Amino acid sequence: MVVHERDDERPDLSPIQLQASELYEQKQYKSAEQLAHLDLAQQRRGLSTAVALEILGDCATSLGSHRQAASLYREGAELIHGHYTRTSRRGTSQQACTTSWEAALRVKQARSLSHGTGTLIEATAMLERCFPHSTNRQRQRQPHALASLESCMLLGSLLQRTERKADAVVEFKFALLKNPYALEAIDQLARLGCNEAALLALVDEGLRDLVKSRLSKSKKEVDGMDEDDEPLIPLVEYSKAHANMYGNQMATALEHFNGLSAVYPTDPYIMMHRANILQEMGHVLESERSYRRLCALDQNWMASMDRYAHLLFQLRMSRKNAFMVRQGGFVHYQYSCHGGRERVHDEAYSIEDELAQLAQELLDLDDRRPEGWVALSLHHLTRDDHDKSLAFVDRAIALCQDHSYSHYLRGSILLSSQRPDHAVVSFYRANDLRKDIPSYEGLVESYLQANKFKEAICSAKEAISSAPRDARAITLVGLALAQAPATNQQEGGGKERAIRALRRAMKLDPGAPRPLFALVDLQAQEGSLASCVELLRNALDGGGKSNDVTDSTVNANHVVTWNMAHKDVIQAKLAEIYTLMESYDSALECYHTAISLNPQNGLASQGLERLEKIMKGLDPDSSMDEGEQQI
Repeated sequence: MVVHERDDERPDLSPIQLQASELYEQKQYKSAEQLAHLDLAQQRRGLSTAVALEILGDCATSLGSHRQAASLYREGAELIHGHYTRTSRRGTSQQACTTSWEAALRVKQARSLSHGTGTLIEATAMLERCFPHSTNRQRQRQPHALASLESCMLLGSLLQRTERKADAVVEFKFALLKNPYALEAIDQLARLGCNEAALLALVDEGLRDLVKSRLSKSKKEVDGMDEDDEPLIPLVEYSKAHANMYGNQMATALEHFNGLSAVYPTDPYIMMHRANILQEMGHVLESERSYRRLCALDQNWMASMDRYAHLLFQLRMSRKNAFMVRQGGFVHYQYSCHGGRERVHDEAYSIEDELAQLAQELLDLDDRRPEGWVALSLHHLTRDDHDKSLAFVDRAIALCQDHSYSHYLRGSILLSSQRPDHAVVSFYRANDLRKDIPSYEGLVESYLQANKFKEAICSAKEAISSAPRDARAITLVGLALAQAPATNQQEGGGKERAIRALRRAMKLDPGAPRPLFALVDLQAQEGSLASCVELLRNALDGGGKSNDVTDSTVNANHVVTWNMAHKDVIQAKLAEIYTLMESYDSALECYHTAISLNPQNGLASQGLERLEKIMKGLDPDSSMDEGEQQI
């Protein structure tokens, strides 16, 4: 509350108002409210009345009566506006704020209105009327003279929530120019698609304006920034990290966050972003360690804990040997590392319990945030209870409709429940909130499962536009083209183009499993079994060359974290190809190698059982045992 600050626009506070303000500062909101009402009851309408209304509005806000607070702030602001438009000779628009006091009340009014989703548009329209933009000689938009950092950030947030993203970018830019240390503005601009160059230019201009503002008090001219004017924190590195992260340049973003982590090793936001990036790049075990360090640093931390829950879900699924899930007619290989968590015999159990405990802890911290409900949804998903899982993720979305991961998880559940048309809606919403590769993957897979090949190809190409050098995006194009029927070839189908796309993805990320196995499956369909063997042998050799690299080392690709940890999967796939080639001895050797590397590899066990039936002249697809078939 600002009623204590002496301002030329404000009248002197009455004794009752001073006492009410003191009670408010001591968090005695009911007493302060009653005193303010008594003061208001004995006044004539004027600026002193506006002071009492502001005190009442602040009390109502603190007591959670946001609609009442908005009405009180509006009444006070209108009194101030009417007073100064009558007494001032300066030219002002009919609705624009005339004083900083009125501007502060309008911001409070908008903040109170924004607590109800039905009043977001009302709050946005009011702020735009009170803080209209002007245009300079270069025809560039300028903020209102009384617009503050708070008003710009609030208006930007409201515009973003009402799907006016271009206008939101303008407001966040104004905020960053007012204070380059407004790190939330950097994050929001990067999230909304502001590129690295534009973001750095804004930060540089904001820093120069800050220096000029400080030195203008001593009447010094500013030709440039000297050593004393260097940023308090590495803003350039911070901006680059966020721009690359939201631009899907994960390897580059990780380098910048690693640099920031070296300077600020215990910063929770840097640790969180590193964990998120490592998880998305497929470095699951390293990501898990980062999340654990974050939890140890702050046991009450909630941001991105839903992603940590997803990581635990990935580990649980890998223990169930479900890193291969058939979706949309092709094999979707999860980036999960079961190697490295094999020391405990009941690890599957402990991971599931850990996920349940995490969900309970998050809900105990704050059950009005979505993270806990997402974790609970994932916990039920480990039990294959899709109905409960869907109900809990719907609860998360109801609490925060702008939570992108909740929409992504909902789409994943619907897709695995063979409801691709419904899944498309959820993945589309997740992608609208954040254009990351996982949401594009969900869209493409849903379209393919629904036999909407044209839409799948278009979504895959859009993913490449968002991340032109991301192997995952290029893989999506290859997968979509590979499944498009011959009638769609003129619209972008064709096996040859699919093969070229998948090979390009493998070149960008040599250790990525998804393009590797997709290319193997595609060439197997085309009858190029020798090429399949060559691809899988090269993958095994690539993993072997990295044996001297420790598991904690994080490279730009998956060579270390996937190929080394999943040689058994590659061996099982190689055995499957040898079986198709009728090279049964080689297939038998590969299956035994896979099982020796990972006795829990169900695919290898099933493949070996099938191979043994073939070698005995039995039907490998029959459910009868050997004795029954011989009879």
